[in-house]
Amino acid sequence: RFFGKCQGTMVGRRVAAVGLLALAHGAAAATPSPSPALEACKIRIKDEGEVYEDAEAMKLITERLETIREIQDDYERRPGNVGGTSANMTKLYMARTEENVEMYHEIMRAINITRAEVEQALGIVDEYELQVNSVCVICGAMFVILGRFGFMARSIGMVTAKSIKCTVVQEMLAIAVAVLGWWATGYGVAFGGDNYPETEKNGMVGWDGYFGDHGSADTAKKSFKMAVFVLQMGYCLIAVGIPVGSITERATVTFVVCMSLAISMLIYPVCVHVFWNEAGMFSAYRESGSLLFDCGTIDFAGSGVLHLCGGLVALVASLLVGPRKNRWVTPDEMIKPVIMPKPQASPAFEAFGGLLLFTCSIANTGFATREFVEDSVVAGKAMSNTLVAAGVASFVSVVIGHFYTGVVSPQLGCGGLVAGTAAISAGCASMDMEGAVITGFCGAWAYYVGGCLMLKLHIDDVSHAISIHAFAGGFGLIAAGLFTTKGSYQAAYYDNREDTCYGTFYNGGIAQLASQAMACAFVCGWTLFISCLILGVVHMTFGSRYPLQWEQNGVDYHKFGGECQFSHVAVNQDKNRWAHGVLSDTDYGIGKSADEVEEES
Repeated sequence: RFFGKCQGTMVGRRVAAVGLLALAHGAAAATPSPSPALEACKIRIKDEGEVYEDAEAMKLITERLETIREIQDDYERRPGNVGGTSANMTKLYMARTEENVEMYHEIMRAINITRAEVEQALGIVDEYELQVNSVCVICGAMFVILGRFGFMARSIGMVTAKSIKCTVVQEMLAIAVAVLGWWATGYGVAFGGDNYPETEKNGMVGWDGYFGDHGSADTAKKSFKMAVFVLQMGYCLIAVGIPVGSITERATVTFVVCMSLAISMLIYPVCVHVFWNEAGMFSAYRESGSLLFDCGTIDFAGSGVLHLCGGLVALVASLLVGPRKNRWVTPDEMIKPVIMPKPQASPAFEAFGGLLLFTCSIANTGFATREFVEDSVVAGKAMSNTLVAAGVASFVSVVIGHFYTGVVSPQLGCGGLVAGTAAISAGCASMDMEGAVITGFCGAWAYYVGGCLMLKLHIDDVSHAISIHAFAGGFGLIAAGLFTTKGSYQAAYYDNREDTCYGTFYNGGIAQLASQAMACAFVCGWTLFISCLILGVVHMTFGSRYPLQWEQNGVDYHKFGGECQFSHVAVNQDKNRWAHGVLSDTDYGIGKSADEVEEES
C-alpha cells in the first residue's frame, strides 16, 4: 500500500510498480481493482505500438497484474512447494518460464520505470508501514500499562482497611523494579537472537538486546523495535502484578521486590522467548525449521505465557509466605479449621479495578497483533472474541456462585471478567465466536473450582490470582487446541502449515492439541521449578512475611506511616450548610447551634 497523494506520472508509475513488485515478492495480495487515488494519476504507457492513458492504462496494468498473480498462485500450489507467500523474488523469478519472464519485463517496460525507482517506492512503502505499526503498538502499550493499574486497584479493594498503604507501596515498587528488570535482561532474553531454527539448540534464551540495545541509527525500524519494547514491557508488568496481589497484607517489601525482579528478568522472559520469539522452541511464528508437532503452539495473547506463568508464581509465593493471621481458625470442640472472613476495604475499588482490567484486556488481545497494516482483521477478531468470552465467564461465575451459596457475588462477577480474558487469550485470534463462548463458559468453571481448591488446601489467595490466572489461563491454553479453526489459524499465523494445525473439534486431529499440552507442561515445569528455587532462597535468606503481631495491629500501623483513617465529613468544614439537600443519608450537624458544632469539632 502506498500512502500519499498522486503527483504526476512518476508517482503513478511508482504506485503501479509497487503493486507489481508486491506480487513478485509474494509479500501481499495486491487488489486487482485500482484505487480512486490511482485512477486520479496521470499515467501514460505504450504497449505494442498503441498508447494508453489514465483509466485505460490502469486497466491494462490491472490485467497484467492479474495474470502474474495467477502464475504465482499456480507456482505456489505445486506439489512439494513450501515457499508460500514468504518466497522471495529470486525464487519466483527463476521458477517462471521464459515466456513469463518476458511478460514480466514487458510490463516493466510498459510502465517505463527503472529498478532504482521501484526500490525507492518500496522503501517509502516499508517506512510508512513501520510508522503506522509503531503508532498502533504505542497505543496498545498504553492500554496494557493502564491495565496494570487495574490490578492495583483490585488488590486495594480486596485487602482489609489496615493494609491499604502496604498494598499501594508494594504494587508501585513491583512496577518500578519490573521496568528495570525488563530493560536490563528481560527484553534480551525474550526477543534476542537465537540459532534454534538452524541448529535446534537453545530455543529458550536470546543472546542480544540487553540493557536497551536497539541499534544506534535512528530509523523507522528502530522506532518500531522500541515501540515493541514498550508494549512487551507492559505485558511483563501484568505478569509481575499477578502474584503481588496474592501475597499482599503479610509479605515483606523485600520479598515482593526480589520476586518482581526474578519474574521480569528471567521467569517470564524465558516463556516469552519459547512461545513468541520467531526462533523460540515452541513458537508458531517461525517460517522455517522444525515446529513442535509441525504446528507450533498457539498462544496469541498469553494464556500460557502471561496468565499461567504469573498464576504459578503466585501459587509458589503463597505457599512460602503462608496465609494471613487468623484466616483459618479451629474453634473449641472442633477438629477442622474454619475459614474466617476478612472484610475487604472497598468492593467499589475492586469493581473499578476489575472493569479497568477487563477493558484494557480487550485491547491487549487486539494489540498482540504483530503487523497492523496487514493483519488488522486479526486484531478485530481477537478483540471480539475476548469481549464475548469475558462476558460469558462473568455471567456464568455469578450463576455458579449463586447456585452453591445463594449469594449474587460482585466479587465473582469481577473475577469472572478477568478469568474470561485469561482463558481466551491463547485462542482469541484463531477461534470462531462459538469457540469463544465455550471457552468463556469453561473458564468460569475453572475459576470457581480453582478457588474452591485453594480454600480446601488452606492457600490464602487474596486477589484470587491463582484461580483466575493459573486455572483459567491453563485451560485456555488447552482450549486453543480444541476450538481453533483452519481459516482463523491461517490468518493469524501462516497458510502453508499442515492440515492438522487446527482444533480437534474441527477435524484437525490431535497434533495441535498435543502441542498445546506440551506447552502447558513446559510452562508449569519451568515456572514452578525456577520460582521454588529463587523464592525459596529469598525466603530463607531475608524472610518473606512480617511478624504476626504486626498483622494483628495492621502492617500499615507498624511499617507504612499509620493506618488509613476513613473519617466522616468534618462538620467544621461545613458550618454554613443549613439543609441536607440530596445528602439526606449523612448527619452534617444541621439544626445544631454554631457553639455545639464548634464544641463537637
